[in-house]
Amino acid sequence: MLVILRILFGAGLVYGILKMADNAHTNLEAGDLMNAYYVALCVILGLLNAVVWAPYLGDKISLPITAMITKGTYVERKNRLLQLIRWLEKHHHRRLTVFFCFLEGIHRPWIPTAFVIGLKNAKSGSWWEKVYAREVFKFDNAQNCLIACQTLARRGIDPGIHHNPEVNLLLTSHNRAVKPDPEKLVVPPSAPLPLPARNPKIRLFDEADEMVRNQE
Repeated sequence: MLVILRILFGAGLVYGILKMADNAHTNLEAGDLMNAYYVALCVILGLLNAVVWAPYLGDKISLPITAMITKGTYVERKNRLLQLIRWLEKHHHRRLTVFFCFLEGIHRPWIPTAFVIGLKNAKSGSWWEKVYAREVFKFDNAQNCLIACQTLARRGIDPGIHHNPEVNLLLTSHNRAVKPDPEKLVVPPSAPLPLPARNPKIRLFDEADEMVRNQE
């Protein structure tokens, strides 16, 4: 419904602007009155367009910043199958947990909870581990995506570039090789500084002159 309103209000605004421009050239006698009518109409249509387009444009602008929070977190409704899965996981029935996670994933593939639990309980190196890792990597939780990426990397599988740029940035920075510490530069000790030469123009008291001569 919102898409239809965007099309109707957008087309109406364009039509009003075109009619106002045409009326200013062809109908000079009633130009002021008709243009005032079209201006009021365009203002109303502009406000309506702002209402229906603001959520879409705001989401596109803020998506790179808020995607990890808004799309990486899911509010779960009461789900008896998930309750059973958590009960099985709590009592260490790993095989049944993995199996029922598969059923929940087929039933609700848009919710990552079953895939995350399945990946956690799947046996290392098993087919289930690969399947759950691929599914977890499709979502936007950065930590889970990192675990899934590391799991697939151990099996020699490259999951590719993540669709979320923020998650992809985290994966790239984590996989970046750490540079070794630079070698320490050994600086040889410097030669002792020579004693400054005495200025003969400086006259001290007699005892001090005698002490200086003795030191020399």
